[in-house]
Amino acid sequence: MTASKTEKISKPVADLWFSIEAFENDILLLRESHIDPLAVGDIWIVRGRDRDLVIDTGSGMVAPAPLIEAISGKPVTAVALNDSYDHAGGWHSFSDRACHPNDAPVLGSFDVESNRVSDYLDDSTLWSVPSEGYRLEDYKLTPAKPTRLVDEGDVFELGSRSLQVMHVPGRGPGGLAIWEETSGSLFTSDMLYDGDHGLAWPPADPIAYSASIRRFRQLPVNRVYTGHYGTLDRKRMHEVIDEQIADLE
Repeated sequence: MTASKTEKISKPVADLWFSIEAFENDILLLRESHIDPLAVGDIWIVRGRDRDLVIDTGSGMVAPAPLIEAISGKPVTAVALNDSYDHAGGWHSFSDRACHPNDAPVLGSFDVESNRVSDYLDDSTLWSVPSEGYRLEDYKLTPAKPTRLVDEGDVFELGSRSLQVMHVPGRGPGGLAIWEETSGSLFTSDMLYDGDHGLAWPPADPIAYSASIRRFRQLPVNRVYTGHYGTLDRKRMHEVIDEQIADLE
């Protein structure tokens, strides 16, 4: 039986909430390792000479900004690729925040998204707690307004590298992916990941969703940094795209 959100959860207290893994091209993965990876998204940090870009920000159960800023040692921009709690929950903890204009209303209130949290985050998906006596009712999404709105073709300049914004609607009217041509790195958040459960949610607009992920096939991708479960190589990216399109037809 799933515990009520008002009950104290009998879970161990996590000594370290985040795990960190280094990838090629000066990219880091920050993961909330005490939450089922289906229920919380991956946080990617792209390191530049003058600035770092944080792509998605996890649940915010523990604010990621202090740790990331300590790792970075330079200015940091956080971009929310969608408005879901598991990708944008920690967005408010950063002072420089970017999102798509269509996602800004949800990120600025979180009223609708707050009602969806319990669909995924419960006693079975929270394996440890961040502090003694923590209850799921203690977890609340903190709304924040963007300091920058970005759309198709905009660029994040990090000094030594540039990353391009793609508008990829389908999951909702907003939604972004981030593309770095020089390294062949594509960041897809919820638009593409390799879960054995297939699509964890039906896209709001299946036609737009299919068109968006077909765009990924046209890019000379070396590696996909997804919203859940780590990375994909180019071959597996094509396979997952074909599988998801087939599921929608």
